Amino acid sequence: MDNRYSSVWEHFTIIDGIHAKCDICKRKYSYKSTLTNLKKHLSNRHLIHCSPANNPVSQNQNTHQDNIDNPDDSETRDPQPSTSGSSMAPVSSSASICMSRPTEVARKHYQPFRVVEDEGFKEFVKLLNPNFILPDRHSISKTYIPALYEKCVVDMKELVEKEAESVCMTTDCWTSRNNESFMAVTIHFIDSNFSLHSVLLGCFEFNDHHTGLKSMGCFAHTMNLVVQSSLTLENSLLDRVKAIVTHFRKSTVANNKLHTYQINNGISQPKKLIQDVQTRWNSTFYMISRFVELEDSIRGTLGLLDKAPENLKGEEWVILKEMCQVLKPFEEATRVVSGEKLMTASLVIVLSQGLVDVCSKMSKMNYNPRVLDIVNKLLCTMLEKDTWKNLEKSRTLRRSTFLDPRFKNIPFLHSTSILETTKDDIIENLTAIIRIENNQTAERNEQIPPPENGSEEVRDLQTFGHQSISIWDTIDRNAAEVLPTGTSTSRAIIEVRRYLEVAILQRNNDPLNWWRENSYNYPYLHILAKRTLCCLGTSVPCERVFSKAGLILNDRRCRLKNDKVKMLLFLNYNSN
Repeated sequence: MDNRYSSVWEHFTIIDGIHAKCDICKRKYSYKSTLTNLKKHLSNRHLIHCSPANNPVSQNQNTHQDNIDNPDDSETRDPQPSTSGSSMAPVSSSASICMSRPTEVARKHYQPFRVVEDEGFKEFVKLLNPNFILPDRHSISKTYIPALYEKCVVDMKELVEKEAESVCMTTDCWTSRNNESFMAVTIHFIDSNFSLHSVLLGCFEFNDHHTGLKSMGCFAHTMNLVVQSSLTLENSLLDRVKAIVTHFRKSTVANNKLHTYQINNGISQPKKLIQDVQTRWNSTFYMISRFVELEDSIRGTLGLLDKAPENLKGEEWVILKEMCQVLKPFEEATRVVSGEKLMTASLVIVLSQGLVDVCSKMSKMNYNPRVLDIVNKLLCTMLEKDTWKNLEKSRTLRRSTFLDPRFKNIPFLHSTSILETTKDDIIENLTAIIRIENNQTAERNEQIPPPENGSEEVRDLQTFGHQSISIWDTIDRNAAEVLPTGTSTSRAIIEVRRYLEVAILQRNNDPLNWWRENSYNYPYLHILAKRTLCCLGTSVPCERVFSKAGLILNDRRCRLKNDKVKMLLFLNYNSN
């Protein structure tokens, strides 16, 4: 039996002639002349049972005629590996494909495990590749998913240990349709190349109260509460809009007539009305916006229906149009601060100031009195709400804003006290970094051993008759002269001053890319920026985890156990 062709090598990487590393858990094992040790590890640790070794030479002899009949089919078969070298692993066989592709369907596309046992799916796979062998759902559930999960856990641990110097943690809770409570925890950090990473640590069963968690708060959620509170002034009008939308969405006749009316009036791509969903941010704005957009079609279609809800009055249509203008800035702010790959904490203070400024301007515009009431309610709620007032008091938010090259100290120019406090905080943190770096440099210099006899430096001295003359004297003397002078605090002040003197980065540019290109110009400030700018202003990453959880725990997968849900969510979030 030729061990070179064993399916063990689908899960192990050869290190040398007698050692191999598990691709799943990264542990090293000795295999010498047999693979028993490796097979035991896969079976006991990962529940993977490897098939006996198959020599592809004999397989090629049996399938040679098939390949002549269908030359293209040779691409789907395992190629014969080269026999050069004794420690060589074969090319991945169909077993590894069985582990990856159907598992990918179940993991990433929210399909139940039993999809591989569906007759239609089997026939479809057979048409694509008659030689492909589908694993059963038990193998996927009990073997492949746990193995992929463990490998992904190891990869994420290595990434965090290597790159995460400082992390921001976001968390949120969710209750499934089975009335099971979960808590998701994500971390976010900037690596040495100033790229932002997000990692899901886990989604755990959580049976305690969802309140009492101290945090900085989710700015997107705060904005949503402000908007919802102000819209209560027009509950009656919004209820009538919802009733009309519901009628068109539930009635096939009404929906078809609305569709036909749009086509007859030259609209090539007819649109449907959008219903408000209480748990979704900005859904009221989207409902009103689409409702106003289809005003002519809605009015015309309601006149053609026998049992239609009462149409709106002319003034009410005007009010809805003006409400769209009022709510648009909040929708834009929510969308910006919810960016998945953005360092959003630096945007919070800027957006909060911008929304207050916009509402102040709109309160002086010639809007309908009822709309002006909404604007004033928005403005008063923002100015009186503690979570809104405390935004500029947060050291984390101020520090993030200051270190964002798009904003720097501009958001604090309205208040001398806030500006000076923020700058002092930056200088204090920067001074601590400089002191630590200086201490580490001194320790490294102390550990450098003196030159030994026979070294180049000693030979140079001996050449000049044992006099204290060295070819390194000039460069050492010049280097000592250009070493940083002054205290750690003064050097911190100078670096911050140089940072503020550089032109502001355009708002649509990437601040992390700016720091990547300018890190050498700010040897200490870029360290503080990397530790600070990973902060987020919302819990959107966790919200997205639970959106995926809702797709995983659907009607077709309602019997999934919590450990499987945990694995699938972890893989779905972290695999890419």
